[in-house]
Amino acid sequence: MKRINSYFLVLFLLSLSILSSCGGGGGGGDDTPQLTPEEQRLVDLAGTSSGVTWATTSVTFDGASSDFFADLTLTIRGTATSKTYTSTNGSPLFGASGTWDFNGSNINQIIFDGDDGNIYSINLNASATPATLTMTVNYTASGGVAAGINGADGTYVFNMEKQ
Repeated sequence: MKRINSYFLVLFLLSLSILSSCGGGGGGGDDTPQLTPEEQRLVDLAGTSSGVTWATTSVTFDGASSDFFADLTLTIRGTATSKTYTSTNGSPLFGASGTWDFNGSNINQIIFDGDDGNIYSINLNASATPATLTMTVNYTASGGVAAGINGADGTYVFNMEKQ
């Protein structure tokens, strides 16, 4: 009888040791699903549902420092299915509000308002404090002078900080 009790005790202790080493999801391992690169870029660029506001720190136009767009702010919002923005002091490059999206599967380029003639290359440093965003575009106004937009065409570089 003592021998049977000893076997049960050994079996119990062995079972307990195996079960305690399983972890069950709370034992130091991260059960959070990893974000895809596009999902991570979306979070870094647009944050949560309230969005992220980016403000210009400097602007260059055709390689020269420019005060035009010095007060530009963009608030970017986005989910996998809906990407919107609002801007202040962004005309004629940005409307007061509109939509944006990545350029197909390229998460380093974005397009505003479906205008795939003006693709913005982006460089995002989410680990900086505050986070920084550089957007570069070789802008061509839709309609140009005929649309009443004169002198807006050229290469813009927007250096921005997260607000």
